[in-house]
Amino acid sequence: MKKLSIFLLGALGMMAATSCEEKIDPAIPQSNPQEPILTTGDVVSQKAGVLASTAVLNLEDYRAEGATVPVMQLVETKDLPEGATVSYKIQLSDTEDFKRNVTLATTSTTADGIATYAANAEEWNSAHVYLFGKSPKVKTMYYRVPVYVNLDGSDYRLQSADYYAAEGTIEETCMDQGFTISDAYYFLSDATAWALGDAATMAPFKFEHSDADVYDDPVFVFKFKLTEADFMNADGTTKDGIYWKIASQEGMDLADWATGIYGPEENGDENLDGVLVDVNAQAGKLTEVGQYKLTINMEEMTYSFEILTRPEYLYTPGGFNGWSQEASAFMQYDVKNETSKGYYGFFGVDASGFKVCTEPSWDNAVTYGAVEETPALEGDFVLGQDSKNINVPTPGMFWASVQYDETAGTLSTYKLTPVDRVGVIGSFAASGWGSDVEMTTADGGITWTAEVTFAAGDQWKIRFNNAWDFSLGADPANVNHAVLDGDNYKATEAGTFVITLTTQPGIPVITVAAK
Repeated sequence: MKKLSIFLLGALGMMAATSCEEKIDPAIPQSNPQEPILTTGDVVSQKAGVLASTAVLNLEDYRAEGATVPVMQLVETKDLPEGATVSYKIQLSDTEDFKRNVTLATTSTTADGIATYAANAEEWNSAHVYLFGKSPKVKTMYYRVPVYVNLDGSDYRLQSADYYAAEGTIEETCMDQGFTISDAYYFLSDATAWALGDAATMAPFKFEHSDADVYDDPVFVFKFKLTEADFMNADGTTKDGIYWKIASQEGMDLADWATGIYGPEENGDENLDGVLVDVNAQAGKLTEVGQYKLTINMEEMTYSFEILTRPEYLYTPGGFNGWSQEASAFMQYDVKNETSKGYYGFFGVDASGFKVCTEPSWDNAVTYGAVEETPALEGDFVLGQDSKNINVPTPGMFWASVQYDETAGTLSTYKLTPVDRVGVIGSFAASGWGSDVEMTTADGGITWTAEVTFAAGDQWKIRFNNAWDFSLGADPANVNHAVLDGDNYKATEAGTFVITLTTQPGIPVITVAAK
């Protein structure tokens, strides 16, 4: 087949270029140039200080200004050139292959005829933070000690580039970074709960966090909604706002309102961003209905509320697409029908069901599911990753409609219509706008094809279940999109063509190729 014309080109691609940026202390060298080698002579060395000990190296013990960490002793030199002096460096790494490493110089002091070499403690700590982050947890540091000889003002690596006076591992912790980050945080509020110490009640109000160590990633996120009902008192009067605080895991465990509780400095603070305090923490206040995303940075001790707007697309991770948002079919908002206030899409559902998400990532998305796992074709949404999978009585292809509550800023209900037939209908001879040419799928419903013969100027659409309840046409504003009740497609020339509907990943896409 030769591609003749493409009415809609390709699926909407969701590509994110990621980069890894590491903040590195300027004192830490990032390259190790090739060094000259001296093969004349040898030295006898022995481990000293932390390298000779099995105890955990706590760099906090070396916080004093100018403090050094002993590592090696020079016992004896053998047959070195006249005037040569010996020194050591120590290479530190978080991995055995030293793919990422830091090299520290040492200085020497002599007692009883033996020179002891030590590294600057502050530089060592900077290396630790660079390699492991600011976590106070014990880390395994790999080390190796190259030997250097200074001769006539030039430094030479002794023996070879692979020769080390010592190699091994030590257990160590970094200097106190001046803050403590809990493994978990919980959102306390009038709209959620103030159940400090009640793990079961507070479980749904736990902040989300990445898989990284909390000291490497101190950012936590909690998503929730506030409705008009949340602002009503039991007697029917209106609250002046929704009050909130944040509890750490330690605060939850101790159930002590004076320990591990965070909030703004001023009670009733209505700012959507600000600084958190943990001494005499007050309650902040929210005054608007909406869908919220709360982000806290527990290293910087800051908070930020974001009132979320209606998402452009919804994602449908489920068994049909390997529970991947990016690989799923995207649901679009029905911009043509102002009364529908909802999203629509066409995709497959298998026996494991699916969920609906607002972002192409579990970490960043607001996630919706069903109230119960009982199979049903319609129902109410429940917010949160702990909601149930949306299951159907019989797996297959479905047209999905989702209602969006603009006042609450959240999804409210869903309805699924089983699709038994996908067809091309139009003014062409085999249809005459009266019947459609059935499309078939060879990959379980991801792509659908039909062979149609057009006369130049023929117009057509794709519809479902041999009816006009749901149909896809062209989006005049974006030729890459097939949209609900869109414009007619037009054949630019006569001939027989293969029409392909692609349902995922992304939004529905229609391509046309000459046979």
